[in-house]
Amino acid sequence: MEKITGITNFDGVYHQFVIRDQKMIREEVVSKKSNIDFLLDPKYPVWLVRHAFGQDMGLEDYSDLKEEDYLSDNRGKNLSLHQKTGIVRDLAYHGLHVPFLEGTYSHAVGPIHAGIIEPGHFRFIVEGEDIRHLTIRLGFQYRGIREKILGKSMSAVMPFSETISGDTSVGYAVTFSKIYEEMYGIEVSQNVALFRSFLIELERIAVHIGDLGGISEDIGYYSLYGVCVTDRGAALGLMETWTGNRFGKTAVRPGRVRVNKRITAKQAKDAFFNLKKVYFKRVRPQILRALSVSTLKERMQGCGFISELDVQKNGFLGMVARMAGVNDDLRINHPDYPGWTPLPLQEEHHHYNGDVWARMYIRYAEIEQSLSWMESHLEEINWESLWSDTDNQSGNQIEKNKKPNPGIYTAAVEAWRGPLLVSLDFDSEGLIKNSYIRDPSVLNWHALELAVRGEQVGDFPLNNKSFNLSYVGFDL
Repeated sequence: MEKITGITNFDGVYHQFVIRDQKMIREEVVSKKSNIDFLLDPKYPVWLVRHAFGQDMGLEDYSDLKEEDYLSDNRGKNLSLHQKTGIVRDLAYHGLHVPFLEGTYSHAVGPIHAGIIEPGHFRFIVEGEDIRHLTIRLGFQYRGIREKILGKSMSAVMPFSETISGDTSVGYAVTFSKIYEEMYGIEVSQNVALFRSFLIELERIAVHIGDLGGISEDIGYYSLYGVCVTDRGAALGLMETWTGNRFGKTAVRPGRVRVNKRITAKQAKDAFFNLKKVYFKRVRPQILRALSVSTLKERMQGCGFISELDVQKNGFLGMVARMAGVNDDLRINHPDYPGWTPLPLQEEHHHYNGDVWARMYIRYAEIEQSLSWMESHLEEINWESLWSDTDNQSGNQIEKNKKPNPGIYTAAVEAWRGPLLVSLDFDSEGLIKNSYIRDPSVLNWHALELAVRGEQVGDFPLNNKSFNLSYVGFDL
């Protein structure tokens, strides 16, 4: 089954990006003549259309709509929800009025939140303690990244790639690097490609450990919370050991990787086992203990449910799809991931049924999956060659020695939230003419809206933490 996961318009030509057979494919769309055609076609998720083509149209006032119409999937009936003029409205917050029934009340959260949480506006309609529906609006983190990279060269663009969503710095750097490598005709050694996959999986492990702690905090289980907030540092420490930066910034560049020369190749290889030791000795026992506690299961199971049908209809991606039993994973049969084995989602469907428990359990399962795959391929990396820069020669002086081939190039990488999608249009000098960047959060924020319908207000923080979506990845 294919999934439409991106749409854009480059120089008057519409393009769609489809995941088919675990591969990302770009296709021209000749059947559409305007942005509104995508909005009216139910095979294109509403959040995707509004993110790609939406415009700032000021205050949103839906207070005169019936609640069932506001929540309806019937786009023809609901066109007023978007805009009758034929202009697609964006998903940024400019003021919002939503319908609610007598006996219910509107409950607003944000954009300013406690602590260091990023800004987003969450508009609840609540009946007693039960959430009837939630409307999310973002846009507070807009940084103009797409505008900033226009007309820029590779060396200027790559640092921006790592700021799209800072917790996915490696994932985005690899995605952009793949595009430049294709445009310049750079061959990447198997050594570099495999090590970059290691860095992506290490980024996944670090975030997942932190998220397991965050979910545990929200259910008041501090044994696991305390371990995760400290021992997440073991994964970040390995990233720093390998690359010189805890978040892998500047480690990945087209055709090459930058490694930490303050250590030897043997020390780099052996450092993996330090992470494995910390995980299996300190973190894993607490995870298994948490997963076996019946009261924790009762708190998470059946809470914040997303179905397989929700995933297919709304184009939910990555971890959000897999936790509902949909085996979407760009690592399957990918040359950068030799021998990759997908999770047994159908065999263990009781763990992957789309609730908070599934979002807790899949993080544990993916940590184990990533560690096991890395260890099984540890010997396939020539660490001495990597640390001596032998594999990095093709990536040096690209812009001076290689002639760019202009055109549109697309790359996708299965990062920890899901597939990162980047498509860049280059001129004859290798400078960016246009870009399309789609973080998994663009689609998955709507999953949070659906998950909390019918749940109690007090369940929202737990559900929000269990998704851990990116504000900045949406607000480019």
